Amino acid sequence: MGQVKTMLMRAGIALALALVLFAGPGPGSGWAAPMTIAQIANYKGADRQLVLEDGARREGRLTLYTSLNLEESQPIVEAFTRKYPFIKAEIYRASGEDVVLKLITEYRGRKFLADVLESTGVDVAKVQKEGLLAPFFSPRAGAYPRAAKDPKGLWVMTRANMIVLGFNTRLVPDAEAPKTYEDLLNPKWKGKIALEAEDQIWLATLWEFWGEAKAREYFTRLGQQALTVRKGHTVLAELIAAGEIPLSPNIYNHRPDRLARRGAPINWLPLIPVVAAPHMVALPKNAANPHAAMLWIDFIISKEGQEELAKQGRVPMHPLVGADPPRLTGFRFITMDPLKFLDKFDFYNRLWEELLIKPR
Repeated sequence: MGQVKTMLMRAGIALALALVLFAGPGPGSGWAAPMTIAQIANYKGADRQLVLEDGARREGRLTLYTSLNLEESQPIVEAFTRKYPFIKAEIYRASGEDVVLKLITEYRGRKFLADVLESTGVDVAKVQKEGLLAPFFSPRAGAYPRAAKDPKGLWVMTRANMIVLGFNTRLVPDAEAPKTYEDLLNPKWKGKIALEAEDQIWLATLWEFWGEAKAREYFTRLGQQALTVRKGHTVLAELIAAGEIPLSPNIYNHRPDRLARRGAPINWLPLIPVVAAPHMVALPKNAANPHAAMLWIDFIISKEGQEELAKQGRVPMHPLVGADPPRLTGFRFITMDPLKFLDKFDFYNRLWEELLIKPR
């Protein structure tokens, strides 16, 4: 009889254990079955913050792939780790093109090192076309207009590079600087204008906005201005500041302000409509640390994170966060769908070469 009683007790314990394991408490309790990346990325429970923080504590790491230079990205990451000191964050920083090439190459080799991708819209679109992004939910995205987030939840805009006219104030006095796109066609600027070597998105966005007839005529005439070509928007700004180039319509407006604060003779003006190159944050589909990744995404698109971006002189996308200085925005700007640009890249690249590069 005692043996039967013991067996029944053991069976009862086993059954109770099975019920705990297979029908245990929900997320955030510590007893839940491991969540998939998709479940973590799209979790909407009332305990979402607790779930993410608990998971991030276990992960303890975050690897950010970004095109934002270290001088600016490092202080933002430090603000994030002050908020979440249990996360050790690492940054891989390179040009947008190189960041994406690294990520795609790693995935093809089944290496999943990037937890978060933050780069140009065109580069994020390249990863999207490869099918390497995971849709995610962030309550912080609710503050953003529809155009600033992917309808499938694959990305949210974080910042924008405004492509403006930059000029050396010793070579081009403020009063004489071109104020419109048409002003660049004045014969007095022949041989004095430089373009960034691979700014096809600038041409493409204006082409779509103006229409083919006006755009073809304009870029044909601009190509007859004996243009100089230099690779890199930062390099271009520095060459203008050094006086080696008088002016360029392909400068990111945060760069001249930074150089001018250091005493460089450089200024900028918006040519309306300004072409804005958006940057986005996205979640790689096999992120090794998805809890930490979602905390970062929440942070960088939150008002707090966007204010950190603004401190670095960048143009934030949050509707309630202004640029610093305010003159970085406040004018009309236009953007182009990055996927559409990629689909028509061969067409726009051919125009870029035929109308602007070869005539030099």
